[in-house]
Amino acid sequence: MILKLAIVTGSLALGAFGVRNSNAQTETPFFCNLKALTPVERTEHMQLMKQLASAVVSSVEIADGFAFHIDRSRVSLKDLASWTEFERRCCPFFDFTLEWRRENGAVTLRLTGRDGVKQFIRSEFAAVIR
Repeated sequence: MILKLAIVTGSLALGAFGVRNSNAQTETPFFCNLKALTPVERTEHMQLMKQLASAVVSSVEIADGFAFHIDRSRVSLKDLASWTEFERRCCPFFDFTLEWRRENGAVTLRLTGRDGVKQFIRSEFAAVIR
């Protein structure tokens, strides 16, 4: 994997650039598109990220990413879904799975993707990997 410094619509981002998939189409590079959100949305996204970080009680490394176990009393499901929507826009290379268990049970957020995404998650989400 090659790390490069990229300028994305006027913003600097460090990340590993995408690879070609089996259909010979270029995949989205591994870096956050800092222009995907408006300034107001970015502020809200950062506030939601702080909430999410405080709500993660544990994480598990899985084959293609990480599973984060969430304390529902620290973040609402609505806020978790809003964070996911913002994150999806600035990092379109992620796969998201939100799992809500029955009877007000546990909530798990799985953040996964193609080869290389796990290293990106380790770097960008180091504060919430427990």
